[in-house]
Amino acid sequence: MASQHMQLLQSFRKVIPPLLFDTHKGEAGRIGVVGGSEEYTGAPIFASMAAFRTGADLVHVFCAKSAAIPIKSFSPDLIVHPLLDSQSFSDDIDKWLPRLHALVIGPGLGRDEKILSNVEQLIGILRKQEHPIPIVIDADGLHLITEKPHLINNYENCILTPNVIEFERLYAKVTGVKSDEIKQENDKRKLAQKLAETLHVNILMKGHLDTISSPNSQEPIQCGIDGSPRRCGGQGDLLAGALVTSYCWAIKNRDKIEHQSPNSERSPTSNERINYLSKSTPAQVAAYAASTLVRTASQGVFNKLGRSMISADILKEIGPTFNKIFEK
Repeated sequence: MASQHMQLLQSFRKVIPPLLFDTHKGEAGRIGVVGGSEEYTGAPIFASMAAFRTGADLVHVFCAKSAAIPIKSFSPDLIVHPLLDSQSFSDDIDKWLPRLHALVIGPGLGRDEKILSNVEQLIGILRKQEHPIPIVIDADGLHLITEKPHLINNYENCILTPNVIEFERLYAKVTGVKSDEIKQENDKRKLAQKLAETLHVNILMKGHLDTISSPNSQEPIQCGIDGSPRRCGGQGDLLAGALVTSYCWAIKNRDKIEHQSPNSERSPTSNERINYLSKSTPAQVAAYAASTLVRTASQGVFNKLGRSMISADILKEIGPTFNKIFEK
């Protein structure tokens, strides 16, 4: 629905930090990216740089030692900590967490048992915080959650970003429903909402339509902006990076989303629509904005480059696309 689309984008515009000359470094978001292994160094780079291009001020990458030099070499903008496979991981990362506003866990994480054990410890540390910071869990982070869903159960400020296959595995693990039965359900919104309510976390199920569900919300929302038919690797990492910045802003300014009130001069139909949208959660607003941003950037690049496009091309378009959508 066009009106819903515009209202959600307008809600997101309200949480974007203004660019002022008297602000300080870090006020627009200090982001942590947890991932990067010997095999996978591109994923944390894409996620980190997408967080930057969306508008974050600082990005810290917590990676395995073997991934540090490639990631450091990509950009001097990145602050790289090679401690993901450290024997003293909990102590090493604990001192950095108070400096961060949000984390994305999973890009390039790999499935090394020691590293996954350290990530499990990290989630435990986050849950003990008085106000747990927003987290986005993607890629191999979702593999860990599928194995141990209790790790994030009732983590209110958490968004899981499974693709269709990852979603089916997680849904089956959590609900006990067989994969064949999941495939037979045509309304993916019902499935996404059931998983969100069962785990009490937010879900962004990626697909032809991105379906975004929050526990106790009125109903899921979907982003159907045309993206690209190209399926080159890295696009999910770009979305994760854009999302963690967007979610950081939405949580920080959640009162601007949750306390919207309808204009009394509007028609009853308009008022009902705004009342509906005022029930959209910070996670839904952030996820819809990030999905719209990356899909629109991808569409623009595909229109120029067609089959030859790669995710590095999309990354270059995130900034200009953000300006066109949210700051025009």
